[in-house]
Amino acid sequence: MTTLNDIQTEADVAFFLERFYERVRKDPDLGHIFDEVAQVDWPTHMPRIIAFWSTLLLGTNTYGGNPMRPHFALAMETPFTPAHFDQWLAYFQQTLTENFVGPRADEALMRAQSIAAVMQSRLYQMGLLVTEE
Repeated sequence: MTTLNDIQTEADVAFFLERFYERVRKDPDLGHIFDEVAQVDWPTHMPRIIAFWSTLLLGTNTYGGNPMRPHFALAMETPFTPAHFDQWLAYFQQTLTENFVGPRADEALMRAQSIAAVMQSRLYQMGLLVTEE
């Protein structure tokens, strides 16, 4: 049995995010949003995602930008639902708990939950969140 460690380095952040987005991209409801609608250039985009999370969790200050803006633009092209966010968070938590344990891992999950809640709230206010009725 392998003992899990906490997130300690940018390499840990990259390791986690690469596995997480592998899952997201394989999901039938989420993958097409990233790969077909947004047409994410993963080799270019992944370092930005790593910098974002490294800044949040490790204080590297390597990320600069507004992560909300492109997501709002994407929501204008394809419907986002609360179920999308729930699934994204489920993969995030699953991948995190399979690979890390500790205060930074706990913080990563808390921040992901907060980001998802804020993004849903803003999309709802903008009329861009499709709620199930």
